[in-house]
Amino acid sequence: MTPAAEQANPPATLSIAEELLQDGEIIILSIKPSRWFVLLVSWPVLLGVGLVATGVVLAERFGMCLADRKLIHWLCAGIALARLIGAAGQWTVLRYMLTDRRLLRVSAGGLGEATELPLSCVQSAQVTRTSPQRALAVGSLVFTGNSGRALPMTWAFVAQPDKVCQTVNEAIARAHR
Repeated sequence: MTPAAEQANPPATLSIAEELLQDGEIIILSIKPSRWFVLLVSWPVLLGVGLVATGVVLAERFGMCLADRKLIHWLCAGIALARLIGAAGQWTVLRYMLTDRRLLRVSAGGLGEATELPLSCVQSAQVTRTSPQRALAVGSLVFTGNSGRALPMTWAFVAQPDKVCQTVNEAIARAHR
């Protein structure tokens, strides 16, 4: 989508975030999680239904299956599809924002929610990666408070996490000056 098209028809999460902005507050960065978010949050369910479907096939081969294999496979496919659709819905409404004063995690789903951290309370941001995240070139940003403890907000499954982390840490440094 071109910048002009985005301005003409802004995403719901951006308009909610704009409502949350304080007088004179400037948006430095506004990003969505990587598109890999859908698979990364869904993989436990996908793995589970895959194991159930495989178990049914193996049980049938050994004559131990008491249920209709096709029915169970359709149920597994339905559960997997429902999880993927749910994750796609989560991805659609989620946005991470950095302003000159705060970190925001905005979700436009349902009633719309926003979690915020004042930059003055944040000491730094660090990138963490699980093995699947590393393989897909994404990471999560974890924020540390001035007390040295992790704060109750993360930006999960961010594309180019090192670049985003650098931008966030520069904003934190400016806010502390």
